[in-house]
Amino acid sequence: MRTQRKSFTKKSSQANRGMEFEGYIMQANARYAIRGIASIDKIATPVKVIKLAATGPKKGRIIDGYFEEKSTVDFSGIARGRSIYFDAKETENKTSFPLDNIGDHQYEALREKHVHQAISFLLIRFKTHHEIFILLFEDLDKWWKEAMQGGRKSIPYQFFKENCEVCKAGRNVAIDYMAALDKATMNV
Repeated sequence: MRTQRKSFTKKSSQANRGMEFEGYIMQANARYAIRGIASIDKIATPVKVIKLAATGPKKGRIIDGYFEEKSTVDFSGIARGRSIYFDAKETENKTSFPLDNIGDHQYEALREKHVHQAISFLLIRFKTHHEIFILLFEDLDKWWKEAMQGGRKSIPYQFFKENCEVCKAGRNVAIDYMAALDKATMNV
């Protein structure tokens, strides 16, 4: 098996992209665990360490390395007896969510879990609108297949407004995505 060598060192502008959003999700996950609502974990991306800082305040931190393999999705867990598998994405695009924000391997990971009855979805943050939506795999799949057949390569913002549950603050967390997920999956 060939290992993909992707540099671990990133520019600071890229390093924190999505970290705020992910932080809110991890805060919600911690709250869900405490309240017995769900057990959701962050999936770590395997890193091959080349060099660690030997001295100073950064001692023991990774200085150089690469990702051994592509990550699948950001989070997995269980709630109400169902497996949950999802990724968090964000866009600054005002009118649509570009499908090229999703890697083929991420789509396949979501599809595989969906086939085995997991609740697979994306949490999509439209930064300019200050809104976060749940996009269930069933909807992603339709748009993805259309794009693969030469159709539209993005999902219109209006689709999210009309067809997806919005995630709001609740239960003492900034993004109560489980409440939105409950609504989104009532008929699934």
